[in-house]
Amino acid sequence: MTEHVSGRDVLRQAKELYEPYRNDVAPTGQRVAIIRFQPAENDPPDWKIKLEASKVSAEQKVKSFEHLGFQADHVVMPPGTTRAQFAEVLERANQDPQTRAIIVQFPPPAHLQPLVQRMDPAKDIDALTKGRSPYNACATAEGICRVVEPFAKDDPVIAVVGSKGFVGQGVVTTLREQGHRLMELDAGDDLRRVRDADIVVSVTGNPGILGPDHLRPHHRLVVDSGFVPQADGSVKGDVQREAYDIPQHLTPVPGGIGPVEMATLMERVVRREVDPDAPSWKVDPRPYLTKDQLTQGVQGFHEPSPATVTAAQRTQTAEATQTAEATQTAQVGEGRQVVGERAVGGERAVGGGQSVGQQTPGQQAAGQLGAGGSQGPGQQASVGNPIAQAARLRTGAGHGGVGPGTVNPTAGPSAPTRAQSPVPPKPPTPGGPGR
Repeated sequence: MTEHVSGRDVLRQAKELYEPYRNDVAPTGQRVAIIRFQPAENDPPDWKIKLEASKVSAEQKVKSFEHLGFQADHVVMPPGTTRAQFAEVLERANQDPQTRAIIVQFPPPAHLQPLVQRMDPAKDIDALTKGRSPYNACATAEGICRVVEPFAKDDPVIAVVGSKGFVGQGVVTTLREQGHRLMELDAGDDLRRVRDADIVVSVTGNPGILGPDHLRPHHRLVVDSGFVPQADGSVKGDVQREAYDIPQHLTPVPGGIGPVEMATLMERVVRREVDPDAPSWKVDPRPYLTKDQLTQGVQGFHEPSPATVTAAQRTQTAEATQTAEATQTAQVGEGRQVVGERAVGGERAVGGGQSVGQQTPGQQAAGQLGAGGSQGPGQQASVGNPIAQAARLRTGAGHGGVGPGTVNPTAGPSAPTRAQSPVPPKPPTPGGPGR
């Protein structure tokens, strides 16, 4: 059964770590400016959705910074904001010595976006000023990479879907600097290639772009960074709900990468303004199975009668046991799934607005295979069901399994072990909270 990697747990940890700094910050009256844009009544629905996601993110930032003792200056720019009006707001925040950080929620209206570069780079804690910020990647990208790291000690292949977008570029740059092997996918690429990866990171903001046709039980971690509000008040991510029980670990939507982003921003501002040596939040290592371990584990099980096996189970059993490619092709179908042009390359809400995008015909995953018959709590795992078998193996209940006390098993003694990733860079020592 898939285990969720909770961003809310990460944010709770960060709040506990940085709570002691509140007494240093609160008396100073220091502020963080959070600037977002409001849609007009006659704006297109997809634009309204993007700005709704931006609003949700801005409100979460207000709560996070106020928890640290900062005053959150939440500036809402009305519909029809002119370049002069936006420039004035930015300049006021730049010149105010009490405003220690500035965040512009993306997306701003197209005619205003170039003005973001007028932000004082020294106050840019979300890497919006194109290489002039003290940070190499936005908080979302850094947070994603830190979630990935405990699952990436043995040189896995990491697929990044949406690699050319703002967040995707930050993820690719950071993971490459750490020496990881990457599979970069963007507009026009065949998404079924993610089956060959060990870890999948999706930052397209296109709801449901990954489904049972793409995810497999050998995926030790799937990071879903999508966040698209729906009319009924719910939200959707990049991963279809039908695929939630397929990988070994998953960051859920909501409650996954959004809170991780908040934790990263909190850490950054505390280190810049109070204590450069403040501790880092961490994601604890968890046991997982490599492709080889999963394959070796299921080889000891017998295939049930074909009449009792679903199409999805046959497909995933074929994947897990690496049987004939023709069997897999027959179950998956010939449809080619690609990333939609509108889903990638800037559709992610930069600066903390969660991923947003518009789903167009043909961008849904090809086919509607189920989640492979994964079992619920208390049910007996079906013989031949690789998802249930993977769950049993992870808890030591199957052949060749990994016990719950084992952390990050590798494919074998010869598998390379990746060195611990560097601690996130610390900014130069500030003059202190009272300045």
